[in-house]
Parts: sequence; structure tokens; C-alpha cells
Amino acid sequence: MKPYLLSLSLLMMSGFAASAQMSTRFAQPTASTTKSTSAAQPVAHNTASSSKPVSAPQKPATTPGASVRNMPAQSSGDRPLYINAGIGLGAYTAGGIPIGVSVEKTIQNNISVGGSVDYARYGYNYSGYSWHYTFIYVGARASYHLGELLNTGNEKFDPYAGVSLGFRHASYKDTYGYSGDYYSPYSSGLYLGIHAGARYMFSEKIGGFAEVGYGVSALRLGLTAKF
Repeated sequence: MKPYLLSLSLLMMSGFAASAQMSTRFAQPTASTTKSTSAAQPVAHNTASSSKPVSAPQKPATTPGASVRNMPAQSSGDRPLYINAGIGLGAYTAGGIPIGVSVEKTIQNNISVGGSVDYARYGYNYSGYSWHYTFIYVGARASYHLGELLNTGNEKFDPYAGVSLGFRHASYKDTYGYSGDYYSPYSSGLYLGIHAGARYMFSEKIGGFAEVGYGVSALRLGLTAKF
């Protein structure tokens, strides 16, 4: 009888152990399923948030012609006025030292225009007899400034070249009363001149200049005032 009871008890214990193992196996998938479900929720949330439309950055509105109005205007200081006063050497009238004044106004970065007036006189005096010639030049002149072209790199140094056109009045007079231009080899009329030279500013307002050319004299030296 005892062996029978012992066998029965062993059989019951093995049945309980088998049932416990079965319940554990069925419980594990449920836990994993719960974890996968909870992990999937943030993904769904991220997907929903990423589906929101993203607005493109807007460009600032521009007004037509605004860039033109905002450009700095050229000031009058960028177009200076020069007054030159000097003397000439090697006059083309065969004598005398011309004295002249000229005015130049810069109208563009490299171009200036203006006018000039020159006066020259030479003659002869011996034993109470004298004669002299008088010349007056009035003309217009234009110059092209070569500093940018030659790349001088010095704002004080201003090389230039140009032309002039004007009227020359020539007269003659002597002790015997002859006047006019009857005895003069130089007549009044138009004259055409060319020049090439340079200006150097010693300070902001005062400088000097030198020119060579044809028209009034072969060489001209003088001072310049800038306004």
C-alpha cells in the first residue's frame, strides 16, 4: 500500500511542476507583446509630429529702384576747381615772357575743362627809339588726367595732357607812331595749342605745376590753388 501511495504522490508532484512550466511559457509572449506595443507608441507620435508642414523662409520685400536711391551721390568735393598762375619760357612769338592765368574744373573723374588768359610783350629800345609787340591770348582748354591710366598711386601727383583753342590778339607800336600789325609778322587770329604736364599738391590747397607744349610758350611753370 505504501509503495502505491508514494507513486501517486510523485505523479501528482510532477503534474504540478508541468502545469507551472506551461503557465510560465504562456505568460512570456504577453509581456513581450506589451513591451512592443508600448515601444511603438513613440514612433507613432514622432510620425505624427513629422507630418506637420514646414513653412519656407520668406525673402524680404524689395522696392524697385531702392538700390539706385541708396547709392551715395557724388559730392562737389570730388570735382575740384583749380586756379593756375604762371610764366612761360620760350615764347613762340620770338620774345617776351608770357604771364598767364588759367582755371580748370573737373567735370568727370579724368576730364577737366576751363579757360586761360595770357599776356606777353617784348620790344627794343635804343637812343630814344623804341618799338614793341603786345600779345593777348584768350582761349578754352581741356585736359585728360592720366593718374589712373598710369597707376601712379599718389593722389598729390596729377599728370595730364590736353588741347586748347582760342584767339590771339597781336599789336605793334613804335616811337614814330606806327601801330597796328602792319610791321608785325604776327597777325591776330585763332590759335590751336597742345600741352602735357603735371601738377603736384604741396598741401591740400596749394601746389605747383609744369607744362610743355605748343601755342603760347614751350614751357610753363607756376602755382596752383585748389577750391
